[in-house]
Amino acid sequence: MAFVYVVVENGEAYPMAYVNYLAAVKAVKDKHKETLEEQIKEIQQLSDIEEILANVNVPENTKGVSHLYVEKGINIMIHKLPVH
Repeated sequence: MAFVYVVVENGEAYPMAYVNYLAAVKAVKDKHKETLEEQIKEIQQLSDIEEILANVNVPENTKGVSHLYVEKGINIMIHKLPVH
């Protein structure tokens, strides 16, 4: 079975679907690149940088909906949907 991945941010879907999970995560990273870079600049400790990146580099959830975190007030979900 084929699947597509749809990113939904604060209740609104991104304008395209993605062929795999990593492409969907990359779209989130690209959209929030400046915010993530600012957060990393403010951090001095490697462990804190790894925590920021871990919130975006979330493994794909086997139940079909993965949740990513960039900053407070931004709710990001990646839905894995079957194609018929």
